[in-house]
Amino acid sequence: MKNKSIFLMLGVLIVFGLTGCGLENIFNLQTDSASTQAKKLPEMVINEPFLVTTVIGDYSVAINGARKTAKRSADTDVNPKQVIFLDYTYNNISYQKKYDMDFFLAQGDFVVVDDKGNNLEAYNIKDPNRMIQETPIGGSCSASIAYALETDSKTLTVTFVRGKNEIAEITVPIT
Repeated sequence: MKNKSIFLMLGVLIVFGLTGCGLENIFNLQTDSASTQAKKLPEMVINEPFLVTTVIGDYSVAINGARKTAKRSADTDVNPKQVIFLDYTYNNISYQKKYDMDFFLAQGDFVVVDDKGNNLEAYNIKDPNRMIQETPIGGSCSASIAYALETDSKTLTVTFVRGKNEIAEITVPIT
């Protein structure tokens, strides 16, 4: 009986010892991945093309600025303090057609945050001189996306994303 108790206690100690080491490694991996996620993104510079290389081809994007507009949408009950156009330009260097469509960048390619930390949603107005268009290889497009702000923000932080990957970031003054 004593031998069984000793073996049982020894087995419990071995299991706890192995599990404890395993948990320590798991905690270390979580800490390492959290610090990896906090890595700083490459900085974009106003009006300078940022090159993106993919397996489908290359393109560049440049943030041209953020400008206020007095335009408001009649199709919404939202009454924002400010409406801002985020102006950007993209060039299709060698990006091949995908799903029978030429390359373009639209609102889903940007995460926009005001200087109070609010994530912004696209607002339903357009600048007819800067419409999003498909661009064949060698083509370029100057486009705008409108955002409604509930604050008197002086800047926008724009993160350029592709799929679930954050690619680059820029802080843009609102003019």
